[in-house]
Amino acid sequence: MDLFFLRHGEAEPRAASDAERRLTRSGERDVQGVIDSRRVELAAVELIVTSPYRRALQTARIAAHTLCVEQELLVTKQLEPGADPQALLHFIDGLDARPLLLVTHQPLVGNVLSLLSGDNRWQVTGTANLVALRTEAPVPGFADVRWAQIPG
Repeated sequence: MDLFFLRHGEAEPRAASDAERRLTRSGERDVQGVIDSRRVELAAVELIVTSPYRRALQTARIAAHTLCVEQELLVTKQLEPGADPQALLHFIDGLDARPLLLVTHQPLVGNVLSLLSGDNRWQVTGTANLVALRTEAPVPGFADVRWAQIPG
């Protein structure tokens, strides 16, 4: 299975709550650029799964529009910043659609990428970073990182 993890773009520093922080213009451009640069690799994405936080939803909508994904976004708390990585892996395993684009946050994205790949260098994953994994199942240590795309 192919899994694509996308950290949301740069967000405004403050809002009424962390969940309400919006993407900056720069964040929107970065997300658009990363998705555009990997449009061919992402062409088969059937489902975009996102955190309910505003900046993640905005990021997911940019991706859906750019990739012409017509299926409605799947929103889950399993992709919130402090979510449990193991719970996310169980959630992913229960989904039928493949490949998946998952839009999330730090520290979750770094923890999950490190857990799946067995490589701790993914602990620091910047905004609008897109990482492609291939695995037979979402099991710790059994995913291969195929590529990573950063803005710019």
